Amino acid sequence: MLHMMDLPTLVLIALAAALSLWALIDCVRTPADRVRFVPKLLWLLFLLNGSLFAALVWAYVGKKPIADTPKSPVQRTSPSLTCGSGGM
Repeated sequence: MLHMMDLPTLVLIALAAALSLWALIDCVRTPADRVRFVPKLLWLLFLLNGSLFAALVWAYVGKKPIADTPKSPVQRTSPSLTCGSGGM
């Protein structure tokens, strides 16, 4: 006879699945220059394993923080517009 899982167990399973899916999508969307330690393809293979451990490792050490990436200079494509009454 099949026993239905209790609600806390189902919630934990759903959270683990959501974290794993988030980590996989985050890895795919992260530029290769922000990925740390191993190539992006290896991270994807590690995350496709589907373990909660892989998702946690990606979240904590998988990518460089935005502050550590080199910033390119801002390029304006049009002159900035000013708002207001013009010096009233």
